[in-house]
Amino acid sequence: MKTFDDAEKFLLDFVPKRDSQKFPGQLGLDRTKFFLELLGEPQEKLKIIHIAGTSGKGSTAYMASLILAKLGFRTGLHLSPHLRDIRERCQINNRLISKEKFVSYLNDVLPAIRKTGKSSFGRLTYFEVLAGLTYYIFWEKKVDYAVIETGMGGFYDGTNVAEGKDKIVVLTKIGLDHTNILGKTIKEIAAQKAGIIKENNTVVSTVQPEEAKKVIDMACRRRNAVVHYVTGKVKTGLAGEYQQSNAALAVKAVEMLGRREGFDCSRKKIGSILLSARFEGRFDTRKINGKTVVLDGAHNPQKMAAFVKSLKKMFPRKKFHFLIAFKKGKNFRGMLRHMLPVAESIAITSFFISQDMANLSEKPENIGRWLGRSGHREYEVAGEPKRAFRQCMKKDGILVVTGSLYLLSEIYPLLAE
Repeated sequence: MKTFDDAEKFLLDFVPKRDSQKFPGQLGLDRTKFFLELLGEPQEKLKIIHIAGTSGKGSTAYMASLILAKLGFRTGLHLSPHLRDIRERCQINNRLISKEKFVSYLNDVLPAIRKTGKSSFGRLTYFEVLAGLTYYIFWEKKVDYAVIETGMGGFYDGTNVAEGKDKIVVLTKIGLDHTNILGKTIKEIAAQKAGIIKENNTVVSTVQPEEAKKVIDMACRRRNAVVHYVTGKVKTGLAGEYQQSNAALAVKAVEMLGRREGFDCSRKKIGSILLSARFEGRFDTRKINGKTVVLDGAHNPQKMAAFVKSLKKMFPRKKFHFLIAFKKGKNFRGMLRHMLPVAESIAITSFFISQDMANLSEKPENIGRWLGRSGHREYEVAGEPKRAFRQCMKKDGILVVTGSLYLLSEIYPLLAE
């Protein structure tokens, strides 16, 4: 491969085409391990903060990485899914590596990708290739620490190949999401999330629902891991009250790391770092041609409830124009129930994004029918995202774009037009 475009096209060919390939379970985990063995097991040579949960994974990962980088450590950050650029999955000190470097590293691992495909494990998926590539890049870049956000779940996640006893596990708030894959109950989902806990790990968790806490405590006992539950809040530059809980998790994880590694990370020093935090897609408030636009990737009822609560707090007694789309299979009804009390109007759009799998949005007509039956009349099926966004920008009042990070990936390029 010669160009970044070549690399992106090559990787898109690994997006699973059949449902049976999308969630390969133990086979996928074993396949990723085999792939990484061919690369020299780079994941076992890294000091890792591994983050799983239903809500707040990306924000917590970003803030932990920001703290470590500002403290002077070379820090790798893996985020999934990416919002604008595939290189968001393998950042160094919260910055994208060059396109040339990305292509070079992908060429390095190409023989291992092909050898894995010819093995009994079969062809790697898009997520597995990128998880392995990320670990390889972080090893080659000689990062001091790697902050790794899981994709979906935990136990069978492609990132869950690091077995080190010095791993720090962070568990954000666990709730109901991806229930068709991870399980129908909090207990089942918590078991998947807690699957990233390895022998003798240090575990940092937010306060969890009781059924999730029982699962986490049991997993820690079985693996001789010590769990610390975080109840406080820490101020951060990220808007949204819930981000203060995510910040507290990130701080605790870095403090536990500092205690073990012997570096100074006083609350005062960390506090000033977090006030500088800025993270796209998380209560991202912009002024565009004098109009206030809020962009947030909330994509389950738990996240939407927290987001709307913060919206009301930041803009009291306001009604909002919503531009929405939801990934097919998501509980869009649960999310809309939180939006409706503060919605002046709702414009429904769609998306189709190929990342870890082909991500298709819920049909706008299905959402519209539900809104109509719910008695909400101020809605419209607004066409494709570019047209829908331009229409919404003509309305007076605050525009809120939400429902999916994949929708935001369609909207962000339009902000500069």
